[in-house]
Amino acid sequence: MKKNLFLLLLLGTLPKLQAQMWEVGAGVGGMNYKGDVLYKFKPFVVGPGANIFARMNYSRSLSIKANALIGKIHGSDDAIKDPFHRIRGFSFNANIMEAGGQIEYNFMNFRTSASRIVNNWTPYVFGGGAITMRTTNYTIKNLIDQGGGVYIYNGTTTGSSNTRINSWILGLGFKKELNARWNWGVEFGTRWINDDFLDGFGYYKDGTYDRDDVAPAIITDFVLLNRKRGVPGTRAKDMYYYTNFSISYLFYKVHCPPNRR
Repeated sequence: MKKNLFLLLLLGTLPKLQAQMWEVGAGVGGMNYKGDVLYKFKPFVVGPGANIFARMNYSRSLSIKANALIGKIHGSDDAIKDPFHRIRGFSFNANIMEAGGQIEYNFMNFRTSASRIVNNWTPYVFGGGAITMRTTNYTIKNLIDQGGGVYIYNGTTTGSSNTRINSWILGLGFKKELNARWNWGVEFGTRWINDDFLDGFGYYKDGTYDRDDVAPAIITDFVLLNRKRGVPGTRAKDMYYYTNFSISYLFYKVHCPPNRR
């Protein structure tokens, strides 16, 4: 009985022993952001990004990937037609460094010897998590109350902040075989983070507003009365996105039984 159980377990591992495939690759693409400044996803407000990764094709359906990403995001009130955004005059740019992992589910039997039907392309979905380091630089125009409902700009206030944040990743991709050793792919992923200050300001957990201490001239009756309309969507956590085109190299590790003499 024990011998039969051992044989069943051994047979179950044969596809993995016969064709284990590892990949290393790199990609370039663009990064987008949604939050207090851009409360709508704007695909053409994009910063550069690049990544490197290692992927283990665990089975014909599942792959596990470790990924490192570096890039930039930015946003400005000038990109929003809302007049309260234009009056606020806030803009920022942030440097992003990310290290994380994800699990991918392939819809097709992609590059596998474990099935009679083999495809040289497949769409896939993925999910995972990462640690993100961000450094944000921001600029905000000050407002001075001139009386009679007249407000004028009075220079700018600048600042910076940096922190480590956790992010959850969800996305979809497509990959295709180039030849026996190379693949190419395209991928879009969304990052949900546990932070509302990716853009340099937001709300704390107790509901207080972060920029109250930047400059007294900003906090006028006009701003206070219209804060809800002036900063729409600000109570939601910030998000960022990464779209990339990649190329990867495969390492085959095939175990052959010894010759019998």
